[in-house]
Amino acid sequence: MKKVLQMKISNHESNVQILKDVSSNLISTFCGDMFSFALGLMLLHATGMSLSFGLSMIIMPIVTLIGLVPIGNLVDTYRHKHILVISLMVRIIALVIYAITIGHFNGTGKLGPTIIFLAVNYVSVNVSNSGYTASVHELVNTSHIQRLNSLSQAASSFASTFSPVIAASLYVLVGFRSFIIFQLAAHTIALIILVSMHFHYASTPKKELSVSHESQLGKFKLGLQYLMSHKFLRYLICVALFLNFIFAVTNVGLPFIVVQHLHLGNLTLGILNSADAVGMLAGNLIISMAPEIKQLAKILATTMCVIGFALCGIGWLFIADPSMWTVRIIGALMVFSVGMSLAFMNTPFGIYMQKTVPTSLMGRVSSTEMSLNMISIPIGTVFYSFIFQLFPNGFVFIASGILMLGVTGLTMPTFIHTRMPDQDEDVEMEKE
Repeated sequence: MKKVLQMKISNHESNVQILKDVSSNLISTFCGDMFSFALGLMLLHATGMSLSFGLSMIIMPIVTLIGLVPIGNLVDTYRHKHILVISLMVRIIALVIYAITIGHFNGTGKLGPTIIFLAVNYVSVNVSNSGYTASVHELVNTSHIQRLNSLSQAASSFASTFSPVIAASLYVLVGFRSFIIFQLAAHTIALIILVSMHFHYASTPKKELSVSHESQLGKFKLGLQYLMSHKFLRYLICVALFLNFIFAVTNVGLPFIVVQHLHLGNLTLGILNSADAVGMLAGNLIISMAPEIKQLAKILATTMCVIGFALCGIGWLFIADPSMWTVRIIGALMVFSVGMSLAFMNTPFGIYMQKTVPTSLMGRVSSTEMSLNMISIPIGTVFYSFIFQLFPNGFVFIASGILMLGVTGLTMPTFIHTRMPDQDEDVEMEKE
């Protein structure tokens, strides 16, 4: 029997790593969201096509599905810091090339280089997301995983709330090329922070240069086998798929009902969308300050019920033919509760994965989970777009809320006593 020791990460070092990670995530997400918004505006002005703002939503799922097997295997084969640094450098190089070349194209000709850039960018983003998920145990100790996840999610929510407003204001003043500079600066800062972070690897490292004779598909099947053998984890991923499908009712329904059906204006829609992001921000901040989550299934069941009742409430509100201020106030409170509930769904799920899935399989498991979620989003969008054309009223929200409550009531009792793993796997035993 041989012990494979992993250096114990102190609480102080975990806190320093969290500060670095949250700072990097805030800067990257904020500038990234501003750049995406400015890119959409630039393409809209250049091509006049409504597709300009939806280009990312088309390319992202395609790239995610194509990269499902190789990205998961890549993350589980090489040291995570090396992968993250190379991935970010690829993103910087791609952005520099795009900045140099985009000015040589006009009108719809700008779509070609933009599609190529977005494809390369999303491959890099997927590698970074999977690599980051798999490296959490190498950055902080087990007791700090909850704080790391919640604060990182809070940083993303903050950026998503305020970046579009700032981007819309700055675009008129500085133009698209300035946003490229902002994005390059953000990537550079993120790279410097990443290089300064200490990844604690096991004392028996992976052999990066060894050539495996196992096929890419064979390696990936190991991750699928683990996923299929873990009943509660499999259930959580199914819940995530269901949630992404159901939440298309808000992505599609809120703009359609508020602007087109009730004629309450874009400002009302903006308030509701902001309430959702602020709710997620508040939820993650609460989680970051709360004691370590133990009763995982009970928290998930509660939040799913809150989401179901909130969707029903939004539906009744729209049916009641309310005034503009009623929708802005009561509707915002309901959407806020949905956003906060989502934080209490997403963050504990991420923590559970990082505490349960072996580090050697995390890349493949997380890549599978992200790809499945990416598939469910466009399916839900197409479904609810069709439904709202037939039934343009709040009953669709009510039906979705009832469906959410029904699924929770039928499935959650089986797992209601499931707790969050709390063991610290600093020492692993390996048979010689």
